[in-house]
Amino acid sequence: MRYAAPLDDNSKLVTNLVIILTLVFLCRQITDISHDSVSTTMLLFILVPVIIVAWCLSPQYYTITATAILIKRPLYSITIMMEDVVRLRSITEEDLGSSSRLLALGGVFGYLGTYRSSEIGKYQRWCTNRENLVLIESDKQKWLISPSEAEDFVKKVNKIINVAAI
Repeated sequence: MRYAAPLDDNSKLVTNLVIILTLVFLCRQITDISHDSVSTTMLLFILVPVIIVAWCLSPQYYTITATAILIKRPLYSITIMMEDVVRLRSITEEDLGSSSRLLALGGVFGYLGTYRSSEIGKYQRWCTNRENLVLIESDKQKWLISPSEAEDFVKKVNKIINVAAI
């Protein structure tokens, strides 16, 4: 079963602003006749890779198979084997407590990377919005995703791993 990964309004806004800002700097770089555009060159060397990396890591959709949960991304998909899943449940942003980024992007094409939460500890966040959050736990790692229909996602996976929905 395939579940969409739509961006929330905040991610849409941040993503569009970063892209527009990058295009403005690029236009300035191209049209600069004084050849004194070191600052815009440096900004472009930062912004362009950030946009490319964020897009490559952002979830396009989530898929449930009989043996795995797939987080489909343009560059490298993440596979979470069903046999490794210990617990899976819907949560809210408040359930995370206070979170901080360890190595992550917050807002450009979603909320991506490694975070630390006061409530659940260290986790991988591969979300495109802050609603419909699903926490997947294994013995060694935790993932937070945001499929379009979180409740249905949780029910289907729990049925596969034979766990009563919580």
